[in-house]
Amino acid sequence: MNQSARPDLSWILDELVDFRGARHAVLLSADGMRMAASRDVTADLADKISATGSGMQSLSRNAADFVGADAVTWHQTMIQYDGGYLFLVAASTTSYLAASAANDVDVLAFSDRMAKVVERLGPALTADPRERQGELG
Repeated sequence: MNQSARPDLSWILDELVDFRGARHAVLLSADGMRMAASRDVTADLADKISATGSGMQSLSRNAADFVGADAVTWHQTMIQYDGGYLFLVAASTTSYLAASAANDVDVLAFSDRMAKVVERLGPALTADPRERQGELG
């Protein structure tokens, strides 16, 4: 499915940010392309978080051996700042859900809500790889 044929998924991200303490949500592809964003997220911010999220998941996967298991599958990365949290969760083999929340968010409940969003979206979260330069689609 190409970008223009992908259904608008912003509505479910808007539902996610209605959670108490949630701020923003962005769906992104593994190669750092924005797939959808919740309300109040500018295109520039969504693009920035998409690129950042792609790098975060790559770094997180590289650190898997640090946890001591041989075959570790990455599921989620959480970063805490003075002003809140940034979450990045696997949504499919080729896409991720990034979300931000305030310090007072119930982290466990919000993580559960993100998992339910991923479950509801299922196949719609699969992102096609970018076309290589020079290839015609």
